Formats: sequence, C-alpha cells, structure tokens
Amino acid sequence: MKKDLSAELERFKAIVETYGARENAWPKDELPLMEKLLSSSDVARSLLRQEQKFDRLLQDLSRPEAPSSDLLGRVMVNAEEINPGSLLKSLWPFGSIWQPAAGMAMAACLGILLGFTSPNILASGDDYAQNDTFFSGDTMSDLEIDYENL
Repeated sequence: MKKDLSAELERFKAIVETYGARENAWPKDELPLMEKLLSSSDVARSLLRQEQKFDRLLQDLSRPEAPSSDLLGRVMVNAEEINPGSLLKSLWPFGSIWQPAAGMAMAACLGILLGFTSPNILASGDDYAQNDTFFSGDTMSDLEIDYENL
C-alpha cells in the first residue's frame, strides 16, 4: 500500500509539474486519481499549493511593465536620429521628387520628338557627307590635312 501511494504521489507530482495547478489542464484520464489524492493526502495538497504559488509567480513575471513616458520619448528621439527616413529621402533631400522627375520626363519626350521630326542631315545633297564616314580612325594631323584640302 505504501509503495502504491508513493507511486501515485510521484505521478501526481509529475502531472502537476507538467500541466500546472489548474485542474482543467490535467489529462482527463488522470482526474479521478488526482481528485482522490487531493482529498486523502496532505502531501498532494502541499504539492498543489507549491505549484499554485509557482504558477502565480510565472504569471506575475510574464506581464511586462508599462514603459514610462520619459522612456518612450527618448526612444522616439533616438529612432529619428538613427533612421533619418527612407532611401529616397536620403538620395533626394530637396522635398518632393515628382516635380524634377516630371521635368526630366518632359525633356526626354521633347528630345525624342525632335529626333523623329528633324530632317535627316545625312540624307541632304552633300556628297562628302554621303560618301565618307565621319571618323575613319585617322590621327588628328590627318584630319587637319583633310580639312585644309576641302
């Protein structure tokens, strides 16, 4: 009988340490044994009280402290100093970027439009422009001599 009680108390202790002091967390098939030991054994009740204290301690320690407003203010100031903003803001610190981007896009469109609508210089009646290449790989002095012979 003493060995059975000792084995039952060991099982009780293992269940209480594993599942905690709340009865609704204990395994359903172990509930009759647990209730029997709680009603008949002072050791089981003592083990349960110890586990209840431990559970309360864990619950109290798991709640974080509310940060003070001073701490929040210092964190926000430091965060602004460390992170000045987005990558775009660090690359273009002059305000909104849509206006310069729109200006560059308009200049590109105007350049493309002028490129398509301008007359072809090479297609004009100049024989020299049609037959010779602009750069033949000659040295600078050869190009000067050719220019003088024109």
